[in-house]
Amino acid sequence: MADALLIIDMQQFVQQRIDQGIDTFPPQAIENGLLILNAYRQRQRPVIHIYHHDSNGTLHPDQLAAMPLEGFQPLPNEKFFIKHGSSAFSHTGLYQHLLAEGISQLTVIGAVAGFCVNSTVRAASDLGLSVTLIDDAVLSFALAGTSYNAELLWNTTLALLAADFAALSSLAQWRSENENSIK
Repeated sequence: MADALLIIDMQQFVQQRIDQGIDTFPPQAIENGLLILNAYRQRQRPVIHIYHHDSNGTLHPDQLAAMPLEGFQPLPNEKFFIKHGSSAFSHTGLYQHLLAEGISQLTVIGAVAGFCVNSTVRAASDLGLSVTLIDDAVLSFALAGTSYNAELLWNTTLALLAADFAALSSLAQWRSENENSIK
């Protein structure tokens, strides 16, 4: 079963929210994401980047917020897709690419847990793909205008995804299971 790392929306808006002091969880998600990205690159395994763009807002391609987060820029051999909605599978060609490459297993990291990660993981499962979500490399933010903090939303979203759509793994668990194939 061929697998790929799917990185969702690791764009400058993430750092901008953190810099604004918006409640974020888990605190090491970006660093853990970079560690797993580097492990996939060292193993020369497929890496796919997903970027969210909109036509006239914060994530317009001309805005800094839409640019890749430092360290998450795709290498020339890495595929990327631009999405305009929540799911990475909606009108992007991602699923057709996975089929063409024989990829049926996704390891997922990125932002934001309750939104695009949630939509993408559910869609992947509905399409029959096997998904492993690296929980401590998935970022959550507090929901503005509510009392729901980032950790509560992260816990709730990941629990729902684990109930029926994905296997959860921490970076440490993933490394342990893959120790013979990473440097």
